[in-house]
Amino acid sequence: MLKRNISNFTILDNKDINQAIIKLNKANPPILFVVDQNKNYKGTITDGDIRRYILTKKPLTNNLINITNKKSIICKIIDLEKKLNFYKNIIVQRNLKGIPVIKLKKICGVIFSSQRIEKKTPIVIMAGGKGERLLPYTKNIPKSLVQINNKPIIQHIIEKIMNENFVNVFISVNHYALQIKEYFKINKNFGLNINFIEEKKPLGTAGSLSLINIKNIKNIIVINSDIMTNLKFNKVLNYHEENKYDVTMGCMTHKYHMPFGIVNLNNKKFINVTEKPILSNLVSAGINILSTDVINKIKKNNYLSMIDFINSQSKKKKIGIFPMHEEWVDIGNKENLVIARQKFR
Repeated sequence: MLKRNISNFTILDNKDINQAIIKLNKANPPILFVVDQNKNYKGTITDGDIRRYILTKKPLTNNLINITNKKSIICKIIDLEKKLNFYKNIIVQRNLKGIPVIKLKKICGVIFSSQRIEKKTPIVIMAGGKGERLLPYTKNIPKSLVQINNKPIIQHIIEKIMNENFVNVFISVNHYALQIKEYFKINKNFGLNINFIEEKKPLGTAGSLSLINIKNIKNIIVINSDIMTNLKFNKVLNYHEENKYDVTMGCMTHKYHMPFGIVNLNNKKFINVTEKPILSNLVSAGINILSTDVINKIKKNNYLSMIDFINSQSKKKKIGIFPMHEEWVDIGNKENLVIARQKFR
């Protein structure tokens, strides 16, 4: 598909990275084409470019030219008519978001793929927890069926999966398992290939993965059933595959305002006092991608948390961090349930 009205996909090279993030999150597919004041083409910015930059911990107020790919594939206008199908095939083969059409250094259109591609990568939803911190909401129902604006949490996740063309879903169940299975039966599995992983005993956020038949599967996306986010699962999967990670952890930046002054020492010698600093750390967001090679390391029917499992593989496998800047709420307590109901309508 050739698109000529491309204002939603172009950005000036004098903008900062924060502005690029805002515009990229609205673009579908997620790609920006950078141009100068004279509309001369400079390069592309994709989601992966931004994530890699975030990990450097440099300011997002820096100029976006720092993350622009200046060696992107282009299609010259003179080649467009004869080679349109050729470039469409390149987009599919190389999993590109789009290729700009260039005339006299200026971008005059973009070639996007017109194919709707079903994603075979399975998504595993961990829905076996008791949700004790959400009592009394979870007194008679599982946490995944607690409602966010007239819709269960797990249905919000399922609809995201459907919107991104994923079709294979595993749901790990234990506590109130029959209620979850009945909900999907009533809704005819939402038209997806749904399989339930039934834990006879609680196996943790990694242990139940040992019960999945992983033949002919390369990677698995794992998400906790109490997570609400507008992150596109495609983004983290592409990041995982492009960087050839064995495990990729979705992480959020969590800031905490320390209510006390911190005393800094060096070899027991006083240096100074930092008054009530704001501490910033990456925290696990409950979204992970694992290759089947590492899943094979999990012992069957043994309790294992995802954090313990990833720690056990850190010296043997390539672990990647996917920094998230999207909306995200971990509905682990009643306070966060209120926040989720305000943010996700």
